[in-house]
Amino acid sequence: MNQYIGLDVSLKDTAISIREDGKRIWRGKCPSDPKLLAQMIRKHAPYARRVVFETGPLSTWFYHALTSEGLPAICIEARHAQKV
Repeated sequence: MNQYIGLDVSLKDTAISIREDGKRIWRGKCPSDPKLLAQMIRKHAPYARRVVFETGPLSTWFYHALTSEGLPAICIEARHAQKV
């Protein structure tokens, strides 16, 4: 059971979308605080295989904070994400 999480990060809020077997199983928002996001992800996606978000002003902070929380986070170039 692999779960994939997409984050749409902004300064105030972060949108969270969780997919499992190609189907969305949960969608929500959370303040843009990596500790709160990690709690939400663990609650709704205990089998997270990957947490993905685009490059941006908060991406370095998010990457280091989420990986230090033990989440499998990756940051992708925004131009590449748009093509997908």
